[in-house]
Amino acid sequence: MESIGLTLQQARRKRKLKLETISKKTKISIRYLKALEAEDWDAFPAPTYAQAFLRSYANFLNLDSDELVQEYKKYMEATAEVPATKRLIPKGMRTKKIAILPVVISIMVLIIWGGWFLFFRSPSPPIVKVTEEKKTPLILSATAIEEVWVNITIDEKEEVQELLRAGDSRTWEAEESLEIKVGNAGGIDLELNGEPLEPLGERGQVATRTFVRKETGK
Repeated sequence: MESIGLTLQQARRKRKLKLETISKKTKISIRYLKALEAEDWDAFPAPTYAQAFLRSYANFLNLDSDELVQEYKKYMEATAEVPATKRLIPKGMRTKKIAILPVVISIMVLIIWGGWFLFFRSPSPPIVKVTEEKKTPLILSATAIEEVWVNITIDEKEEVQELLRAGDSRTWEAEESLEIKVGNAGGIDLELNGEPLEPLGERGQVATRTFVRKETGK
């Protein structure tokens, strides 16, 4: 298949849609929509963001979101297998690494010598241990199968109410907690951080589900 970004771009242009219009419909910022079409994955805070936004964008354009997400996962796996030094050194510079090696060694010797000099001349500074925590955000993506009413409460503050029609896709993001209430539990597909969720209930059933962020140490 064609590249992910080109597939998205061609589908959008075929439907003569502007990024501003798609951003309002999907609640995905224009910056991230452009990053998806440019395949600029570094523009996203984490892979879960890229994956969730990619699925929502693909669903909105009536594309095979599962196939595009799988292509993204393959790319990320292939990138992870490439040694970091190979990714950081431009291709044109790799052929010159032998000539640069003596200069690098000389610089390292100077750094080591300077380090030993400072070590014996200056008292050791106090060591301060800092513990940081990564905040894993909550990204909830929804695709309506049938007409469905939704009520979203984000971080117990912001509340969104909307009537989604079949084919509509939305994405909501929260820092701490996210609650969704639907009036047609069997008429909507949900994903949390890129992972599909079990149906909230049957068709016509009113259902509520609350998601809370899990903290992970860095």
